[in-house]
Amino acid sequence: MSPIVFTLLSLTVVAGTCLVLTASNWFFIWLGLEINTLAFLPLLISTHHPRATEATTKYFLIQALASALLLFGALIQASQFNTWSVNVQLLPVPAILLTAAIALKMAIAPCHSWLPDVLQGLPFRIGLVLSTWQKIAPFSILLLLPAQPTWIFFVLGILSVAVGGWGGLNQTHVRKLLAYSSIAHLGWIITVYPLSPQISTLTLILYFIITGTLFIALHYLNTTSLADLGNIVNLAPWLTTLTLFTTLSLGGLPPLTGFLSKWLILQELSLNTNLVVATILIMASLISLFFYLRVTYIILLTLSPQHTTISLTWRSAQTNQLTNLPLAALITVSTLGLLLPPSWLPLFF
Repeated sequence: MSPIVFTLLSLTVVAGTCLVLTASNWFFIWLGLEINTLAFLPLLISTHHPRATEATTKYFLIQALASALLLFGALIQASQFNTWSVNVQLLPVPAILLTAAIALKMAIAPCHSWLPDVLQGLPFRIGLVLSTWQKIAPFSILLLLPAQPTWIFFVLGILSVAVGGWGGLNQTHVRKLLAYSSIAHLGWIITVYPLSPQISTLTLILYFIITGTLFIALHYLNTTSLADLGNIVNLAPWLTTLTLFTTLSLGGLPPLTGFLSKWLILQELSLNTNLVVATILIMASLISLFFYLRVTYIILLTLSPQHTTISLTWRSAQTNQLTNLPLAALITVSTLGLLLPPSWLPLFF
C-alpha cells in the first residue's frame, strides 16, 4: 500500500473516532463509527493474503451489524422524543440495542467469537490498532449510556473473563492468545464500570499500554506461534526477557503494572459488598494466568542454555532492537508502573 494512501486512511480512522468522542448527537456518533470502520477495512486487507481477506470480511459483517443495531436504537429514541440528542433519557429498548452494539464492537462475551479469527489473520501492527484504538469509540459510547442494572454488567464481565480464560487454554497461536486475553480484560473493565467508571477507564488505559507493548515486541521478534518462543531467546535475549515480564504484567502478577488495575477493581467490588463477584473473577483469572505462565515456561525452560562458537544473529544484525527508545519506554511503564501511581492516579479520581 502506498504510504500516502496508508497515511490518509489512518488519519480518517482517527477522525472517525474523534467525531464519536466529540459528538452530542446519536446520528453523528453513528456516522463517526461508520467513517472509522470504512477507513479501517482497507488497512485490514493491505497484506493481500487469504487470511487477511477472511478477517476483513468477518470484521465488516460484525461491525455492520453493530452499527445497524446502534442506528436502530437511535431511531427508536428519536421517534419518541423528536431529537437525536444524547442527553435525553434512553428508553429500555434503545438502551438494550445500544448495549448489544457496544458488546459486538468491543468483543464482549457472548459477542466475542469474531475477535480471535479476525486477529489471527492480521499482522501485529494492524492487530495492535484493532486491540487498542478501535475500542476507544465504543467505550466512549458506553460512558454516555444511562445507569443500567448492575447485574447485567456483572454477568457480561464474569462471562467474558471465563471465556477469555478457557478459550486461551488450547491455543498455540500468539495472536489468538492475545485475542482471548483482550476478551478477559474487557470482562474486568465491564464488571467495574457500573460501580466506578474512573477505575474502568484507568484499567482500559493500562490494558492499552501493556498489550501495545506486547504487540510491538512480538512484531520485532517476528513470533507468531508458541513454537517460535523457544528459539527467540537466542536471537534477542534481552528483548525476550523483557517481553516475558510484560506478559506476566498482562496476567496481573504483582508487583508489575498489570496488578494495579485488578487490585483497584477487587477493592471496589469489596467495598460495595460484591464479594461473590470478586471471588468469581479471581478464580476465572487463574485460568488466564495459566496460559500466561505457559508462555513463560516455553521461553525459559524448554530450551537449555547452549554454548556455541559461532556468531549468533543477536550479536550482530539485530542490535537495533535493543536501542528502540519508544519500545524501551513502553516496557518500563508496563512493568514498573506501580512505582508511579502517586503522581498520576489522582487524574482518574
